[in-house]
Amino acid sequence: MKVVEMLRSGGILAPLDAPDLRWALSTAFRAIPSVSDELAKKLTADVLDGVSGEIHRVHERVTVALAESEAVESTCVVIGVSPSAFTSEESEVGSREVRPEAGVAATSDDHRRSEALLLLVTPGRFIALREQMLPALERFFREEERVAPLLNARTVDAVERVNGLMELELHQSLLVEDVVEPIQYRVYPDTPYSEVADLMIRRALHAVPVVGEDYEFLGVVTTGDAVREVVSRASVEESVGGSPVTPRAEPTAREIMTRAVMCVSEEQSLMEAASLMVNRDVEQLPVVRDGEFVGFLTRGEVLRWLFPGTSLK
Repeated sequence: MKVVEMLRSGGILAPLDAPDLRWALSTAFRAIPSVSDELAKKLTADVLDGVSGEIHRVHERVTVALAESEAVESTCVVIGVSPSAFTSEESEVGSREVRPEAGVAATSDDHRRSEALLLLVTPGRFIALREQMLPALERFFREEERVAPLLNARTVDAVERVNGLMELELHQSLLVEDVVEPIQYRVYPDTPYSEVADLMIRRALHAVPVVGEDYEFLGVVTTGDAVREVVSRASVEESVGGSPVTPRAEPTAREIMTRAVMCVSEEQSLMEAASLMVNRDVEQLPVVRDGEFVGFLTRGEVLRWLFPGTSLK
């Protein structure tokens, strides 16, 4: 579903005259025809308290609020742009920045003090919004050239003209980048086997990526690779019947790693990656960005996001 399809009449508030986030949320809720003033106050309090909603910062100056309410029949969105940043506490209202006078055109630097709020309300569980729609918004506002036009918007028409915003598809398929577990540990080709094994044991890791000087992905050392090396060393010692054996040089990560590893990119569909994991019977897949290793996609995370018994249903 596109943003424009979820907007109700009066769903764009530009400018949004709100000194703080509580006020902005309450105003946004009241922009929904089926929400009364009293209900708007309650929903605002519930979202801020994390009872029936939650707040996410998708950009330094862009806040996304997710909420659930039976007052709406289908998911709707309200977009508000305040000429000045919201204060964190209502008591700070007096210290907020001075707003531009009405009718004064926005300057190219106005977005440095402006702040935008996107409120999404669903009749179902708000967690579904987090898992289905939030990733698309996070990707959209990752690009600064998309953020500045919205923060500079001072009219409804200006918001509607923000490139790509109205046509943004929020129910688009999840991507690998939405689920990938960020890299925590890595080793280099010349790292001694003993250090790799020690890291895996101490951190309970099933696999450790091997990267080059520019963090390019070279291979992975799995628990299977590590155990294979232990068995190989033990077999050599047993084969000589207890006689003195010249110690074998300790191998490096390069020598024991698995090189032919199937990888997926951040831009791939999560369902496509999940199918690869099932067809190849692998527990996890390395995720790369322009050849650089960024993390692992694990079966556990895929299951958590795709299991039909969750809010994604």
